[in-house]
Amino acid sequence: MLRDTGLVFAYQTRRLIRSPVVIAVGIMQPLLWLLLFGPLVDGLAAPGLGSAKAFDLFAPGLLVMLALYGSLYTGFELISELRAGVVERMVVSPMRPAALILGKALRDVLALGVQAVILMLIAVAMGLDADLGGLLIAFGLFAVVVVMTASFSYAVALMLRDENMMSQSMGFLSLPLLLLSGVVLPLSLAPGWLRGVARVNPFYHVVEASRSVLAGDFSDTSLWVALGFSLALTALMLRWAVGSLRRI
Repeated sequence: MLRDTGLVFAYQTRRLIRSPVVIAVGIMQPLLWLLLFGPLVDGLAAPGLGSAKAFDLFAPGLLVMLALYGSLYTGFELISELRAGVVERMVVSPMRPAALILGKALRDVLALGVQAVILMLIAVAMGLDADLGGLLIAFGLFAVVVVMTASFSYAVALMLRDENMMSQSMGFLSLPLLLLSGVVLPLSLAPGWLRGVARVNPFYHVVEASRSVLAGDFSDTSLWVALGFSLALTALMLRWAVGSLRRI
């Protein structure tokens, strides 16, 4: 299993290196949010934020935005490989089906991880006050979320096998997931009913945990809630994707 996953990861990484423009294009949306919207919230004082700077609460949420938009659409590549017959040839080979999903998901972690490091370096230069240990933990959560969301995208791609339906489905899901994650500002500013709805969104818990650990607060229960929620969903999404692959 490890050998097969490593082979797929190495192959996908070589493809990524030959197309570095993918990394440059992928980082543009969260980077534009950081550069164009970040200065608007820098120094903002709003009810419910306490003594925290709004920018310190805004910047960590961009990690989740990058993970969401960067991995939610990775299934398009799998649809192209299905149409070309690549996936079928891999499935009938001695390679374990789970290795194909894991290898591709780890490639996504690498690609988006590079973008996340660049994004946080720019955020620090703009004034983000982040705890170094907390930043490493936030990157760990980021990696889990990427595997979870990429696995979901691959499972949906294997189920739909159509780019138009895939685009509409992901577009329908991405907006409410983003808005209910509290990326821009904490949902503590929202009415009670909206906070209740947001608690079923795994990205909300990851955003809250990322803000806590970057502020150096490692005792906040949001970290364990986010980790448990994300790991459980990652296992389910991987199981779904691998099961869909075996039914080809």
